[in-house]
Amino acid sequence: MRQILVIPLLCYLFQLFEYCLFSLFGRWGDPHLMLLLVIFFNLYSGIRFSLWAALCGGILKDCFSTMPFGTHIFSYMVCACLGTFVRRHWYERGSPVSKLLMVLVLVTAHALIMAVVFKMVFEELRWGDVVASVWFPELLATMVVALFVFERLRDTARLLKF
Repeated sequence: MRQILVIPLLCYLFQLFEYCLFSLFGRWGDPHLMLLLVIFFNLYSGIRFSLWAALCGGILKDCFSTMPFGTHIFSYMVCACLGTFVRRHWYERGSPVSKLLMVLVLVTAHALIMAVVFKMVFEELRWGDVVASVWFPELLATMVVALFVFERLRDTARLLKF
């Protein structure tokens, strides 16, 4: 029960952190913290809480996005389900390399989903630009901070006892 109440608060805080980091460092210093939150709850608590984090985070992202409402919700929900698949087949518990592999797969899936939706809505998309200016900076920044964020979230989970 405590997790259900804490997840929207964490989503709100991570949305604020993402905005602050983007304002300070631009595209190259903007890790995808909301996706890391979805991944953490998938690894720590399972698919139910990961889907709840995906829903809360997606609603917050969609409120401030120029994409059609529901795009981020859909993308995060797909990433939560894909995270469960990766966790069952490729994830080794306690291994930092497998955590980074999961981040790599889910950031790639999220960027691909968002690019396909963008192409469906606006009809113009250059895949080279998507790789160079969206996927690569997002992947690099997210993988740099992933293990640090996971450790802090684990400490927070232990502190709040959920």
